[in-house]
Amino acid sequence: MSRPHVVAPSELSALRDLELLARTTVEGLRQGLHRSPFHGFSAEFSQYRHYRPGDDLKYVDWKAFARTDRLYSRQFRETTNLGALFVVDVSRSMNFPETDSKFALARAAAAVLATLVVDQGDAAGIFAVESGGSGPGTTHYVPPRSGRHHLHLCLAALARLQPQGDTSIATALKRAGGLLRRRGLIVIVSDLYEEDETIAEIRRLARMGHDVVTLHVMAKEELALTRGGATQFVDLETGHRLVASPDAIAAEYHSAVAAFLARVRKAIAAQGLDYVRLVTGDALEPVLRRYLVGRRGGA
Repeated sequence: MSRPHVVAPSELSALRDLELLARTTVEGLRQGLHRSPFHGFSAEFSQYRHYRPGDDLKYVDWKAFARTDRLYSRQFRETTNLGALFVVDVSRSMNFPETDSKFALARAAAAVLATLVVDQGDAAGIFAVESGGSGPGTTHYVPPRSGRHHLHLCLAALARLQPQGDTSIATALKRAGGLLRRRGLIVIVSDLYEEDETIAEIRRLARMGHDVVTLHVMAKEELALTRGGATQFVDLETGHRLVASPDAIAAEYHSAVAAFLARVRKAIAAQGLDYVRLVTGDALEPVLRRYLVGRRGGA
């Protein structure tokens, strides 16, 4: 099920041979692809423990009994279904450039990964805080659930989002942390311009036991400043305007951008979390494929 105004059908079909697996233990309701913090007698061996009256005798290790004269039961790690919440940045800075914006790329990436999550039998949800002013903002929330009908609801919710808010992604993350009742996967899709506050919230979510993935969306124009004479720059968040010559500030600008990208990547990696950079104008499928294949190998 695709929505051409959200993501191209070719990008969905190209990645459907892959899975988005949880790196950390998650809590779910039934057996699935992912490791659970609860132990039982499912397919993946975990450890031995002393036999307890009532344990099924078929899980007793009789060879160990012959060696030690003690009864041990084999425990297996249960697997569980994943609950994934996609937190999408809808602040005004995402509405750049006017054509093929960061927001369009962010929405497409969320749609692709949410589709993979639902395809593999897991639960996906969408969360965004669109605007605020002095109030709490307009909340868009589709709770994580599974099924094709629910995927339709997720894609429709993504299609309705607009990058016109003045609520920071950090504020959205602070609220999102309380929405998942169990440890799960939180995928952040943002340009991370509220750097310090957002990194602090990412750390907090990781301490809560969530598996956090950050998709850092940048515009190609932000990475490579167009050279030329006097140009007026507009802050999309505040409306502040600045006239400067790209030729005069190019070296300082590129140094500042490189430092910003390095700080963000280092701060997220320091938590043992995944960081993926997406750039407007680049094909989405190869970047996500490299990431998903690498994540599957390290899961």
